[in-house]
Amino acid sequence: MGHGRVSLREERRPRAQAVARDQALSASPEVDVRVVLFTVAGGQLRVALPRDGDDVRLPRGTLLPNQALDSEARRIVRDTIGFEEQYAEQLYTLSLQEPSGWVLIISYLGLITDSSDGASSRSDLWYPVDRLPKVVAIDRMVIEYALLRLRAKLGYTTIAFHLLRPTFTLSELQATYQAILGRPLDKRNFRRRVVAAGFLEATGDQHREGSHRPALLYRFRAAHDRETYLTPAWSTDA
Repeated sequence: MGHGRVSLREERRPRAQAVARDQALSASPEVDVRVVLFTVAGGQLRVALPRDGDDVRLPRGTLLPNQALDSEARRIVRDTIGFEEQYAEQLYTLSLQEPSGWVLIISYLGLITDSSDGASSRSDLWYPVDRLPKVVAIDRMVIEYALLRLRAKLGYTTIAFHLLRPTFTLSELQATYQAILGRPLDKRNFRRRVVAAGFLEATGDQHREGSHRPALLYRFRAAHDRETYLTPAWSTDA
């Protein structure tokens, strides 16, 4: 070939690349929604991992066209535990290339209160975060990130209250913090700090457990939430 002339093969190459690019752009990736559900039961932070055949995995679902993300996340929670969560937020999005094409994984963090009937301590659904069963690498990464986010938010939000019943003792509040952090806290310092923070109010009632002295019951000051809680509520279209 002389200078300035383009071979037929070279001429076809940009066209083939353009066609491949257009096909890739026109193929919408599958959107996989996964929810990390935490609860505190038996003094332990636990995560919901429903059984799928011989394996366990995070609750999940596939987003349908024209469906809101929050709506799908809520449906996944209801299908997993039979009721809605006390709190949820979107964690992050990652992309994964499968043989069938690209998949977008959108993860959520959800919190529920330990139920009085013990349902949240079921060993076939709820697993302690420090003794996870074998799960796929992506699920483990999402769980670890959700735990990191939850622990970080203890320092600047009131997120722990979504794991408690409406009224609670200071011992129950401390046990919840300890379960999330995975370590003990000094009782005197913890109580001094939470009382000084101003987000608790005494109910005037007491709770007795066994032969111990009755403990004062507290509740969260809801009016304080708007000033200190930084995570937005669910979207209104969910």
